[in-house]
Amino acid sequence: MSKKVTFVDVMGELDGKSDIDCSNKGLTSLEGCPERVKGDFNCSGNKLTTLEGCPKKIKGDFNCSGNELTSLEGAPEEVKGDFDCSGNQLPSLLGCPAFIMGDFSCAGNQLTVFKGEVLTNTDTLLAGGLEIVEGDFNCSGNKLTSLEGAPLIVGGDYNCSDNQLTTLQGAPIKVQGDFDCSRNQLASLAGSPDVVRGDFSCSGNQLTSLKGVSREVRGSFDCSANQLTSLKGAPEEVGVFDCSGNQLSSLKGAPQKVDGLNCSNNQLISLKWAPEKVKGNVDCAWNQLATLEDAPKKVKGNFDCSGNQLTAFEGSLKKVGGDCICTENSQPFHEEQVRMVCNIKGNCFV
Repeated sequence: MSKKVTFVDVMGELDGKSDIDCSNKGLTSLEGCPERVKGDFNCSGNKLTTLEGCPKKIKGDFNCSGNELTSLEGAPEEVKGDFDCSGNQLPSLLGCPAFIMGDFSCAGNQLTVFKGEVLTNTDTLLAGGLEIVEGDFNCSGNKLTSLEGAPLIVGGDYNCSDNQLTTLQGAPIKVQGDFDCSRNQLASLAGSPDVVRGDFSCSGNQLTSLKGVSREVRGSFDCSANQLTSLKGAPEEVGVFDCSGNQLSSLKGAPQKVDGLNCSNNQLISLKWAPEKVKGNVDCAWNQLATLEDAPKKVKGNFDCSGNQLTAFEGSLKKVGGDCICTENSQPFHEEQVRMVCNIKGNCFV
């Protein structure tokens, strides 16, 4: 049996009037911790299986990541900074405070649910729900199939990527930062937040439609690496719009006001429905384009139409502010012939 290594054995008796860093000390117990800490408390990278003995009130950040915790019971009742319990073996957030003033991360655990079961004398109740996170919320890299029981109010970014989600039901109505649900098993975006004030990423899922997506996305929108055959339902105005790696034969439904467009690696035969002007880059490489008719007229960044079936460069494209890339088409182009029909400020790769 391995020897018990307590907080007081390693750190001695501390008054908690400043930051406490007991990380990577081989601790198996927090026995002997002060009840209150006026700064940060870092017990990460130890061998803790329980938080019993942990300080009850912490004015700064609390970090218990990289341990062997299977429960948050015994966690601080109040943390005024960030709360990081990532990289443990937590199956739920039972024992977590309901309110976190800073960022909260439970990434890289074994979460299948947010609320755990508590046995009473008469019944079994669900408890341990985290309700409000004023900063960022990160539950990525777990085994979640649903967001039911997750916090409904998040003040920053919301990251639920790399789980096994089949639904977004339980997501907040409004996300103040980025919303990332990429690399799950979503076949639908029903349940998406109504408003995402930052970027929205749903890449790497099993989506065949964008039905149910947020009505307002103020940052970029990434729906790449899905099985989309239509862009119907996409947000009307976004930053960079990335729909690459799908099965699109048309850009119908694509937003008309974008900072950048990536529609590469699809089955497009035309750029009809593409925005007329793009503030950044346009990448339509590796499609089945035979013409650049209906391409954006002005692209302020780079324009990449390589890997298509183009035999002529003529089309609606008249100005490229960056580089123009048109290699590996059906017909090799000469730089002079490309520059004759389009004003290219950067390099021309043929």
